[in-house]
Amino acid sequence: MKKDVIVIGGGFAGMVAALEAGEEGAKVVIIDRGSIGLGTNSALSNATFSSPTMHYAPEKYVRDTLKTGKEINRELLVRLMAKEASLGFSLLRSLDLELVELSDGYYVKSARPDLIPGITLVRALAGKIRKVSGIEVLTGLYVTEILRDGEKVYGVRGFDKTREEVSIYAPAVVLATGGAGAIFLRNDNQKNIMGQGYYLAAKTGLELWDMEFVQFYPLVIAQPGLPSLLLYPPYPQEARLINAAEENILKKHGLDDPNKAHVTERDRFSAILFQEGLKGPLYMDYRMVPTSRWKRHPLSLLTKIKFDFQREPFAVSPAAHFFMGGIRIDESGQTALPGLFACGEVAWGLHGANRMSGNALMECVVFGRIAGRSAARYALNCPTSLPDLKELSKGFSYDPSSSQGTQRKLQRRIREIAWRCTGVVRSEKGLREGLAEVKNLEIELKGIGPHTVHDRKLKQDLMGATFVLKAVLYASVSRKESRGSFIREDFPQQDDLNWRKNSCLTYDWEEDRFSVSYYPAG
Repeated sequence: MKKDVIVIGGGFAGMVAALEAGEEGAKVVIIDRGSIGLGTNSALSNATFSSPTMHYAPEKYVRDTLKTGKEINRELLVRLMAKEASLGFSLLRSLDLELVELSDGYYVKSARPDLIPGITLVRALAGKIRKVSGIEVLTGLYVTEILRDGEKVYGVRGFDKTREEVSIYAPAVVLATGGAGAIFLRNDNQKNIMGQGYYLAAKTGLELWDMEFVQFYPLVIAQPGLPSLLLYPPYPQEARLINAAEENILKKHGLDDPNKAHVTERDRFSAILFQEGLKGPLYMDYRMVPTSRWKRHPLSLLTKIKFDFQREPFAVSPAAHFFMGGIRIDESGQTALPGLFACGEVAWGLHGANRMSGNALMECVVFGRIAGRSAARYALNCPTSLPDLKELSKGFSYDPSSSQGTQRKLQRRIREIAWRCTGVVRSEKGLREGLAEVKNLEIELKGIGPHTVHDRKLKQDLMGATFVLKAVLYASVSRKESRGSFIREDFPQQDDLNWRKNSCLTYDWEEDRFSVSYYPAG
């Protein structure tokens, strides 16, 4: 198959990039291992966008984003997002989405009170993509490699559900694979979001930036048997956060309003709940919330879950939510490898040490448009010769002795190591222990041969997950301070004199190790 632009990832950023590339006249294929839209983190979002408005000046928006990022954001990208925000909303309005203006942004009104707003958002985009003749949707394909010839890309390789190796050629590739939240035991991501994009990029030789910065959402359902979903704000004033003795945790720590804590003190809020959770389970108590409130968003979302939230407290915990680190891009969305573009959570530079609420989806729509447009123009103005694709295809041997159960056990261990050693609060001792454990785990993983296509997908996921976990561990053990979402209990203070800089990880594939460099922020 030959195209102009390949988009890897069918979430919000990937779909926006595909649409924009199609608008430029490019022949596009958007690839996802599952269905586009609904199987992604975008579908789980509250569909809220932080951006300049009539009452929120662009300069104030820029200052707030930089302040939240503790001044290690790339200001060039922050200002570009403020400038391009209005064009992103024009795209959303063209999809007949109802945008409601807030004081500091917009949100997409859900089709129904009991429907997650993100579902309304991605369904509209997916519906539009299926109507565009120049965009092909290819699902069920797992991408294992970005093909490069010298100093530029020329396509991707992967395997499909029939075990066949598949190679697709295009002079431009857009990575829109999301983050890696699901490598943590506690997370609110889709279960397959384990850092595949970071892994693919690193295998081409690209560096990874600021991988120590992972945002944790304070309030995620942790009740056994229930889905690990975040509790969407705003939280009712009648709600209480309690421990087993029904002690009010918020009042204990001077955080009377969970809504304010969620917006202005999210890192401290998460750290408090993490430390309290070490003593025993925490519960959200909605028993005092009036019955009428359950018909309105966001409490209406809980009515579809088989649990009596109105009469029974339920366990909650902080959970991994968003990766600030990733692949460096320029103002056109291009990486250091010509022809390879990136957008959304997999890309680095916008958020610094922490992401301002509402900027995740804003990033997807702004930089999705930029990456898609730039990739199309690059492809249409960069004719390249391509090798014989038939020669690129090759079979894959499956090992009948392998066990999916063994891989599932390794997956559990990866998540436990990530949560214990690189969770909300970190320490030198825990990080060193994590590095040693991951090294042993990698040896076990390499010795497993896949038995089925599903086994092979899982092994690829786990290879990516262990790689990303190593990146987080290496970057974390090197930074000797606390900043934004990054909290070291042995270095509790922010140190602007020595550490107002970005980390850059380079992986040596022959030596099988990372090296860390630092560059002044800006």
